[in-house]
Amino acid sequence: MGAYKYAELIDRLLNSCEYLDPRPRVSKVEIPEDNPNAFRWMEQFTFTGNKILKIKDIASFDSEGNMVERAFSYDFREVGSEQPIFRICNHERIKSVNEKCHVHVGPIEHECFSDSTRTTFAYAIHCVKNHYLHKAQDWENGGTDEPGI
Repeated sequence: MGAYKYAELIDRLLNSCEYLDPRPRVSKVEIPEDNPNAFRWMEQFTFTGNKILKIKDIASFDSEGNMVERAFSYDFREVGSEQPIFRICNHERIKSVNEKCHVHVGPIEHECFSDSTRTTFAYAIHCVKNHYLHKAQDWENGGTDEPGI
């Protein structure tokens, strides 16, 4: 996919999410001019119902456009709450995408993803939509190595 295509996907997903309040036009993704295979995104969005999604996603891609390592967290919570509704992350440490990542639900951490290749922003938005539609999350269905998007 590569850094630029990932940034384009993020903008499409942001503009199609009906729960954002207000909908942004573009994200604040940074791709360094001297390293177009690097990606950095730190931003916070407000959602209906007094909820926020805090994002930190730093990644690098190989010459074929495959994400190879990243540090990330997608933290969805009520405004002012100390505990997340969910937080999908690898504790914001640069790691290979082949290493495990997990989800925090309130104070509990669930190791349920064998890698972070599919726990991208597309998956985080999928989980936000599940929340608003009162659908079970993948980790509530016994955990999964295949995020259901």
